[in-house]
Order: sequence, then structure tokens, then C-alpha cells
Amino acid sequence: MQLTTYQNLQLRDAIELKFDAPIRNQADCQNLSALIEEKTDKKVSSHTLRRFFEIVQWHGEFRVKTLDILADFAGFSTISAFVSELRSQANISQFLKRNEHKDSDVYFYEQLIQNAPSIDAIMVVATNIQKALVQKDLERAKNFLRLLSPLNDNPKKHYNALMLFSQFVGPTFYEIENENVIKQLVEETPYSKLVLSNFVPVLEIERGFGLHIKMMLRYSSDPEEQAYGNSLLAAQAWRSGNVEAARELTILAINSSKKFNPIPPILKGRLDFLHHIHQNGLETEFKPSALSAPKYQEIFYFKSIASELVLLKQKKWCERLYGQIKLGAVAANNWIEQSIINILEIAAFYGNYEGLSPEQIQEQLNEKKALIWPKDHRPIAHAMIKVVEAEL
Repeated sequence: MQLTTYQNLQLRDAIELKFDAPIRNQADCQNLSALIEEKTDKKVSSHTLRRFFEIVQWHGEFRVKTLDILADFAGFSTISAFVSELRSQANISQFLKRNEHKDSDVYFYEQLIQNAPSIDAIMVVATNIQKALVQKDLERAKNFLRLLSPLNDNPKKHYNALMLFSQFVGPTFYEIENENVIKQLVEETPYSKLVLSNFVPVLEIERGFGLHIKMMLRYSSDPEEQAYGNSLLAAQAWRSGNVEAARELTILAINSSKKFNPIPPILKGRLDFLHHIHQNGLETEFKPSALSAPKYQEIFYFKSIASELVLLKQKKWCERLYGQIKLGAVAANNWIEQSIINILEIAAFYGNYEGLSPEQIQEQLNEKKALIWPKDHRPIAHAMIKVVEAEL
């Protein structure tokens, strides 16, 4: 297969970017050959690489199999996919030249998200949304939000990116108090799933976040969003001692949850906990065996349960629950997951199922205070720490 000069140069640049160094001599080619085999489990000889990078003169054509391996190393499924991406970029460039008005870059970012929805691409869109919100350009912010709709097709795949995206834009969105604007966000964009469901400062139900949740409940007919919003309001009602409202909201949330499947693990944990206490309130006999986490989703399932147990000051419940959770066997894959594990550990200190001394617990809590928390987790964690410290 013969690549054009432009395609050759672009593929070389992509490979050098992965190699993290320029390819200039035989030693570089030998090191690159070893790395390609390590990363792709396929071989491209150093001699072939010298030809490809024109360290030695050669005027022949490379086999498609060889180019597929090089494209694979560069981050593309095949050489054809790489060439298609270059053509797509060329099309975008031509579009921008023909459409030099203020919103033309929206098309560019749409193509970027559709072709390669990487964390970098998503965060570039987030920056544009943030700028539009600061400039009070709602239409532009809505346009950019709509670009990210494809992420909802496979939220597990884009979990890390969605968490970072919502951490970045959520606080600015929640400053919006105009109900008509919030209504437009809920009805006309994937705002509820992209932002409201991922940046969740549960202690701010009486403020900005809570207003947005209530507007979502008013204008969204999505059963998952209804279950999610009502479960948050129910948990807040339990914390504030409004038992009647808590029971009513719990039933609304549970009934909505019967209309979709699967239930996201954090929501399932909150719903199971609410269901457990909705009949007899906080005086019920707590049975951890009634809580069932989806396989491999334990930290997400128990995240909301752990924080509620502490904020509701149910010390005995914490002790019973943490006799069954094996925190030592849970590994975090990213910053958000590590933060959730830290929340679980604070609840474990409250139940003190390991029999630590007050001094040992305080030392652990001081370490938690010094952590850099996600913006929505920090108020929850520090409120939990205050409850634990009051018992020491």
C-alpha cells in the first residue's frame, strides 16, 4: 500500500508521539520495534522501520499488514481508519474555510466527538461550554451540550471523561437560577444525564443543585431521572427529619425504578437503602444482608449508603455493614473511585469495626481532611468527618 506524502508524515508524527521521542537512527528503530511488539503483540522489524522513517532510502511499498500494525500502535484500528480520520480532518478544515461565522467551530467539535471522543476532546468542549456560560450565551452552551449526546450511548465506556466533564462545568451550571433557562437545559439537551447525574453535591438540595433537580423532576418524563431525583430528595428528607415526605418520595423513586433496567449501581444502593427504612424509619432493625451490590460494582453501590449512614448518625448500622464489606479487596481505577473508597473508609471509622483507638481514628481522619477531593465529594466527606469526630 502506498501512502501519500502527507499521510506518511502524519503517521510518522502519530508514532513518534506514542514513542515520546523522534525516530532518527538505527537505535531508535530498534527501541521502537521492541515497544511496538510490547504494545500490540505484533512485530515490525527495525529494518522496516528504518525504511518507513527514511533513515535508509527505499522506494517500494509497505504491506497493508505492516501499516495496520503501525496504525494500531498509533491508536487506530487499521491503516484505513487512520486515512479516513485524515480525510475527515481535511473535510472539517474545508468546512471552516467556507463557514467563517461565530458558530462554525461547533461543527468542528461535533466531528471531533463523533470520530474520537477522547477525554481531551470532551474537555475542550467543556471549556467552550464554561466560556459560553460565563458570557451568558445560552444557545452556544446548549449547542455544545448536544454535541456530547453520543456519550450517553455508552456511559460506562466514557465514565472517567463524564466525571471530569461534570466536575468542571457543574458548579457554573448550578449558579443558574432562572427556571426558564433550567427548563430549556432539561428539555432540549442531555443536561440531566451529562451533568446532573454526574456532579452530585447531595448536601446542596436546598440551593442551586437542588433547584435543578426539582426542575428536572418537573420537566423530564425519563423514569431513571425521576427515580434518581426523587431518591435524592427522599434522602435529604430523612436527614432533615421530615419522615412523611421521606416516605412519599421514597415510594415515588422506587416506583419509577421499576420502569427501567439495569439500575446504575449508585442509584441502586440509595434505592435499596431507602426501601429498607421507608416503613419503620430509622428505628427499623438494620439488616445488611438485604443490601445486594451488583458484581464488581461494590464501591459505587455502597457509596451513597455509607454517606447516609454517617450523616444519619447510625453508628451501629455502620458497624454491622462494615463487618461485611471487604475494603481491602477493592482497588480504585481513578481519582473519583479513590475518593469513593475514602468515603467508605470514613464510614468504616464511624462503625470502628476494626477496633481502632480514638487516636488512631483521628490520625486517619486528619489524613482524609488533607486530601484533594472532587468538588461534589468534599462537602460530604468533611460533614461525615465532623460526625465521626464528635463521637471520639
